[in-house]
Amino acid sequence: MPSRRLAGVQVTVNGQASELPDGTDLPALLASLGLRAGSVVVEHNGTALLRSELAGVVLRDGDRLELVRAVAGG
Repeated sequence: MPSRRLAGVQVTVNGQASELPDGTDLPALLASLGLRAGSVVVEHNGTALLRSELAGVVLRDGDRLELVRAVAGG
């Protein structure tokens, strides 16, 4: 009998495979990781997103994300 997985999507975040519930959007993912949208740069499938674009992205199977924290220095 083939194994069945629960409803969800498989994504890769910073090189690590993750399974998320269907319908997860980028703001929900960031919140689950303890990150604020204004503190990270998000690359979605090779494209850097503006902060204003994050809410419109619902994650799908196979999506690849790179999350880079903004760090101030001097």
